[in-house]
This record gives sequence, C-alpha cells and structure tokens, in this order.
Amino acid sequence: MPMPSQIKTAILGLALIFGNLFAQAPTTREERRQAKVHEEYLKATLTIHVPTLTADSLKSELNDTNLILVDVRQPNEQDVSMLPGALTPYAFSQKFRGGFPKDKHVVVYCTIGQRSGEYAQQLKAKNVPVQNLEGGILAWTHAGGTLFRDSSGVKVKTKKVHVFDASMQKWIAVDYEAVW
Repeated sequence: MPMPSQIKTAILGLALIFGNLFAQAPTTREERRQAKVHEEYLKATLTIHVPTLTADSLKSELNDTNLILVDVRQPNEQDVSMLPGALTPYAFSQKFRGGFPKDKHVVVYCTIGQRSGEYAQQLKAKNVPVQNLEGGILAWTHAGGTLFRDSSGVKVKTKKVHVFDASMQKWIAVDYEAVW
C-alpha cells in the first residue's frame, strides 16, 4: 500500500535530521560549505520525487551528445552564469516541441534544486527521461564545474554565481563569487 505523502515527508525529514547527527562533521571550510548545500538541497526537495544526479556524475557526462541540460532559473540569474551548453526552459520547449527523442536524457538545475525538481516532475509526467542536479549550481561549484556567461554573443568563463541573498555566499565553493 502506498505511503501517504505526509508520513513519507515526515520520515524523510527525520532521516535528514538523524543522518546529519551521525555523519562525520566536516572539518574544512570547503567541506562545511559543501555540507550546507547538501543539507539545504535535502530540505528544499523533501516533497519532490524524481531521479537525481550528483554534480560529480554530471561532470563526467558533459560530453555525452545525448545529454540535454536545462537551467530553470530566472533570466537575471542565467545572465550571471550557466553550465556549459545549458538551455533555458523556453529554448528547450521550442527545440523539442515536435516531440522528445528517445535517445536523449535531460538534467535540470537551478540554484539549489527545488525549482528544477518541480520542473523535473512536470517533464517526468510527460515521460521525458529527466534527472534533477542535486544541490543545483551551488553543488556544481563544489565539483569545480565550469561556468559561462554570455558576453555579446560570446561564451566567457566565469566564477560568478547568482544567489538569493548575502547569507548564501557562504554556500558556494570558496573560489567562486556570489552575486545577488
């Protein structure tokens, strides 16, 4: 018998709390930041049930021609930086308005994973093979992932990441710069 969603959410919440109690405490500043991203991702996606992918795993798949990245953040966030080759939701919908090819798979991301998880649920309901990037673009920074921004039609590498407020600057990897 399927578990009611409130009970499932409560169990996931307890697992998050107790998992953090028994986990080895991060020792370096970078480890603490990475742990914070993971913790916030888990909180933000408690009620989202889609397949996920880690940033490290995505790095190894970036050259896969069957991979389609979709950045679901707002345009002002995308103006700061995007993952290599990522499409906006509009560009994605236009490119595949005639149907989605069976050999392709989609990885969606946002800042931490909540908005992309919700978008992934919509794609999953349409039978699109989709995964949500665990921890979003913030986790990507901890994996040392490359970011680009558009400068007059030219893609330029950047270490800037859009976050929602100053408190989140302590969540990104230490060699990246938070912009809000």
